[in-house]
Amino acid sequence: MAQFKKKQSSSFWYSPLVLIVFFCILVLFAYNMIGLIKKEQETSKNKISQLKKIEELNKREAALSEDIERLNTPEGIEESVRDKFQVVKPGEKEVLIVSPTKSTEPSKDVKDHTFWGYIKRMFGRK
Repeated sequence: MAQFKKKQSSSFWYSPLVLIVFFCILVLFAYNMIGLIKKEQETSKNKISQLKKIEELNKREAALSEDIERLNTPEGIEESVRDKFQVVKPGEKEVLIVSPTKSTEPSKDVKDHTFWGYIKRMFGRK
């Protein structure tokens, strides 16, 4: 009789209702784990991008520090003033190079080589 009661109490855990409840809980945990894995992957991508930004900022900081050091010298100050204000020292001459401008109006030779110019030449008009 004791074995029969023991078998009845253990059969509760193996009943279809309890197994369905356990299966639902297992599916719920699996679904949450998939969500956590996706969040972890997104976080690792964000971490990599932030590390790249930090590296770029460190490079920029180094370049700016170098520029500051160069500007703290007399030669750096002189170079900066010459670039910004386009000045020369007394006794120096400034050379200004101007690029030639292109004419937007077609020349007379180009006008004569058009289709209408050919027709006009054919009938004796210019």
